[in-house]
Order: sequence, then structure tokens, then C-alpha cells
Amino acid sequence: MSRLLWIFAWVGVAVWSLFAFGAYGLLDLLSGFIARSADAFASDPETVDRLFGLFTGLKNLGLTAILVLWGFVSLCLLAVPWFFDRLTGAASQPPRDPHLIELAPDQYRRFETSPSPPRQAP
Repeated sequence: MSRLLWIFAWVGVAVWSLFAFGAYGLLDLLSGFIARSADAFASDPETVDRLFGLFTGLKNLGLTAILVLWGFVSLCLLAVPWFFDRLTGAASQPPRDPHLIELAPDQYRRFETSPSPPRQAP
């Protein structure tokens, strides 16, 4: 179940990335066109220069907002399976070896010797 959640989360991030990439490109294209045609809004060269700077600043602000929003939504999408992994405890338990016998700490005895007499040399 956990693996399926991770697969859906990564597919969601891929779809969200395509959507955000499209929005980024569309905003870049349209705001770049508006900034380059700033002289259509005013005839004074100083005003045109200020409008160009304003439109370029708004373009950069919008592109930054899209990137920040993309990162936040991607983290939220990946946080869902991570949260369920932590909730179920699946990620904290390592896989067990079926050939290993687990003993309590008081059941370990090191170099236990039998009470037999020592052997004599020939």
C-alpha cells in the first residue's frame, strides 16, 4: 500500500510539474510581450522606461511565485505518503532476516563453560 501511495504521489508531482511549467511559459511569454510593448501605453520615453521596468518586475515576481508555489505543492504531494509511512511505522522497521532468532538481552550468555574437570595432557 505504501509503495502505491508513493507511485501516485510521484505521478501527481509529474502532472503538477507539467502544469506549472506551462503556466511559467505562458506567463513569461505574455508578460514579456506586454513589457516589450510598453511604448503603446505612453509616449514619453521616461514613462515608457518606467513602465518597462514595472512590467519586467511584475513578470519576475510572477515567475518567482510560480516556482515557489510549484515547490510547495510538490512538497505537499510528497508529504502525504511520507506521513502515512510514519503513521503506520512501515519506514521505521527494517526488514527481518527469517534465519535470525531474536533473543532478549538476558538470554545472551558469553563463553558458558560446563563444570567438567580439566583434561590431562598425555
